[in-house]
Amino acid sequence: MRACTGKGTGRRGIVTGEYKAINKTSFYLRRMLHRGFSSDQVLEGSGLREEDVKAAAFRPNPRQYRKIIQNIMRLTQDPYIGIALGAEFKISDLGMLGYAALSSPTMSRAREMWNKYSVLDERILHTINDLSSGKWYSEIREIFPLGELLPFAIEEFVSQTMALGSQVTNRPYPILEMHLTYGQPDDLSAYRQRFDCPMYFNQPKNIILFDIQTLDYPVSLANEEVFELCEQQCRQILDRLEHSDLLSDEIRDDLVKNPGQFPSLEEMAARLKMGSRTLRRRLVKENLTYQQILDETRKDLAIQYLEHTSLAPKEIGFLLGYNSVSNFRRAFKSWTGKKLTDYRGAAH
Repeated sequence: MRACTGKGTGRRGIVTGEYKAINKTSFYLRRMLHRGFSSDQVLEGSGLREEDVKAAAFRPNPRQYRKIIQNIMRLTQDPYIGIALGAEFKISDLGMLGYAALSSPTMSRAREMWNKYSVLDERILHTINDLSSGKWYSEIREIFPLGELLPFAIEEFVSQTMALGSQVTNRPYPILEMHLTYGQPDDLSAYRQRFDCPMYFNQPKNIILFDIQTLDYPVSLANEEVFELCEQQCRQILDRLEHSDLLSDEIRDDLVKNPGQFPSLEEMAARLKMGSRTLRRRLVKENLTYQQILDETRKDLAIQYLEHTSLAPKEIGFLLGYNSVSNFRRAFKSWTGKKLTDYRGAAH
């Protein structure tokens, strides 16, 4: 593979050599080592070893991610460590996707690249963006329930977005407002120092207001030829992932990223741009049915909501696509053999 950079040897800025993005857990291990904490300390209780994290296809499951973050917060004794880690993230940590953004002509094109190929980066949050009436609103949603770790995840994500935007444009990349679903922290000094904007807590949604004019910022190392080469390689990487990944995993990802939406097989096939017969045939090769994937995903999400949130059964049922809490209770009993009250009582 060739790695694209904004500088290097020759007019196109191409250097040879293998380049691999650092996954989020590797990034945590590296930054925590800088603070004097070993990989074993960070991974304690997660069931993971440093060798596991180095694997090319490594992705922690939700339980492992939560444990790692809990360890980081316990070891550092810093409730706002997410802000610091986000600020330390480098564009090079995104691998080929980072190089594509760094060679984009404008921030708007860099953002388009990020949206198009974001699957190449490990994520625990995803965003829904609304650019209208001269404003840019970005709603942040959990990919899996984070519970008490949500503030860490959002603090890290927003801080990281500011850091990457600044690196790409070589100028400050401020945010204008923060609307957050969780309560106001006891000490706002870290928020004020890093974010320096109006903040509203206990809001119905997590929404960040960005300056829409930043989309017109030129990228400091823009190079159209490098951009085209990097985008081509991102496309090739994505094609390999799409052909090697299981269809069932792609369906699960779609279900988790769209809470409350559990489409029919025909609707899911349309989302994935294939026919319903093709979807059925490919799942048969994986020894699965679409209904099995629905039930497994709902069961996993139900357990996570019960363990890591204080949502009422009615609210959890709604997020899992049930119109009636009684139907949700019956389904949960069939999945686990337990009542909702029994499971939540055991979990807490």
